[in-house]
Amino acid sequence: MNRSSLFAELKKHPWILAVVIYAHVGLAILLSINLSHDDKPPVPAAKKHNIIDAVAVDAKAFDERKKQAELEEKRKREQALAEKKLAEKKRAEEKKRQQELKRKQEAEKKALEKKKLEEKKLAEKKRQEQLKREQERVEKEKQLALAKKKEQEKKEKERLEKERLEKQRLEKERVEKERAEKERLAKLEAEKKRKEEEARRRAEEKAEFERALLEEERRREEAARQAERAARLQTMQAQYIQMIRLDVESAWRQPPGSAVGQSCVVNVTQAGSGDVIAVQVRSCSGTDAFQKSVERAVWRASPLPLPPDPELFSKELEFIFTP
Repeated sequence: MNRSSLFAELKKHPWILAVVIYAHVGLAILLSINLSHDDKPPVPAAKKHNIIDAVAVDAKAFDERKKQAELEEKRKREQALAEKKLAEKKRAEEKKRQQELKRKQEAEKKALEKKKLEEKKLAEKKRQEQLKREQERVEKEKQLALAKKKEQEKKEKERLEKERLEKQRLEKERVEKERAEKERLAKLEAEKKRKEEEARRRAEEKAEFERALLEEERRREEAARQAERAARLQTMQAQYIQMIRLDVESAWRQPPGSAVGQSCVVNVTQAGSGDVIAVQVRSCSGTDAFQKSVERAVWRASPLPLPPDPELFSKELEFIFTP
């Protein structure tokens, strides 16, 4: 066994190295004890032999394990080789199957192409026959159209002559009618201007009336919206004050001996965040203790709830507290 293989095995099995090190350390301790104590008998030779024999046994076991590992490695290589051959065999069979499938597909493809070619030739033959029949029909229609055209040209000449004579008669009538029409148009133009002026004046009056109606309608709608918003804000204001009254009531602690049915007017100064800045309790129907308990309740309820609409917020609030 060379030195590099020995080091590799020791890395795989570090416990062997630990055993050898412990054996050498124990031997060194025994030698040091013998050197420091001359009066004591030396370490028996048999004990030394036992240590050396143990190391030899460990080395032999190490060689045996290495041999077993090499055999296991050889078995794994042989198994991997057999699996590789089996996989190659399967690949060869799969390749053969794919080639057979490809040949079959190519044969089907050629048969399909042949069929398409025959269908294409048959379609071309039908198209040529149809084209021939179409050309014969077009030629026949062309002859009929030519004869019809000659007949129409004859009739057209007769019609033009009649139109020329009729045109002369109509031109004479037109000149006479044109003179009479000019006179009539002059009267109509004067009447038209009068009616247009009257219509313009009426349209302006109507537009002014409609503008006035729209403005009145807009004012009514705006007043209705303002009234609706005012009513909604009034309701929201009452709900907002009720929210504050309930918060103060939740924070109120009834003083001992206070009677039922006491009430007072509470004035609160608050910041924009709802934090209470100042409290004034007046017109109180209860005792001083009741009045002070109400004031403390307002401070405890700070910050007060904010209104649902910022427009309802007021720095100064007043409400009647009746617990």
